[in-house]
Amino acid sequence: MIKRDVYTHGHQPAAVNQHAKRTAKSCAQFIRPMVLLNSEILDVGCGPGSITVGLAEWAADGHVTGIDVGEEILQIAQETIDEAGRSNISLEQASVYELPYSDSSFDLTYANQVLQHLADPVAAVQEMVRVTRPGGHVAVRDSDYYTMSCSPESEMVNEWRRIYRLVARHNGAEPDAGRYLMTWFHQAGLGEVKCSATASVYATKEERENWGLSWADRCLNTSFATQAVDYGYATWEELETISEGWRYWSAHPDGYFQFITGEAIAEVQ
Repeated sequence: MIKRDVYTHGHQPAAVNQHAKRTAKSCAQFIRPMVLLNSEILDVGCGPGSITVGLAEWAADGHVTGIDVGEEILQIAQETIDEAGRSNISLEQASVYELPYSDSSFDLTYANQVLQHLADPVAAVQEMVRVTRPGGHVAVRDSDYYTMSCSPESEMVNEWRRIYRLVARHNGAEPDAGRYLMTWFHQAGLGEVKCSATASVYATKEERENWGLSWADRCLNTSFATQAVDYGYATWEELETISEGWRYWSAHPDGYFQFITGEAIAEVQ
């Protein structure tokens, strides 16, 4: 049986549709210098495959292996790959805790927005190190939910953030993972770690609708919503109010939202 943690977001359409907008350019630019034309890459927690496709374009003469624990999300990833016409990608259902690969199998092992959902991120990094060749790199990228803020100030968006962080920690995960990446890399036995960060900003009408309406939907129609109610952190009525708060913010002409995403990369010795 594949070892898996409780996934706060879930793989319902409201979450997957947002995640499918992620690209290698927007989410993996910091590893671009390490990707060669013939690189062998492992994309951990590949989700709907939109980043995976971009990595395969960068490593056009190499190969990208995408893994995820969910069978249904891998089917969506395969559709993404087929639509892109990439032949240098393979997918496999697997857990980052128990990667089904020999030691030193990849030049680059990458995980975008994965560690924040894990109960044991250090063990995950250690396993990523194991399958990475000496001289290769392990890289991760995770958001810091504590840094998420908006203008105009919204009581409902603030309440969403509070409840989300409670739910994630109830699941044994760390929603503010971005700030802990260096610590986790060091605990995993990696030496010199290069850290960076990117700021995500949603300020145009299109960006506000993309982000705000997505969370308005996700507050009601994803695993996060069900978990929030089941764990006793919110009622459905309260989630309805929070959802409406997101809709109000997304329609505001002055609406602005920002947060920090941490990045870490280290060479395997």
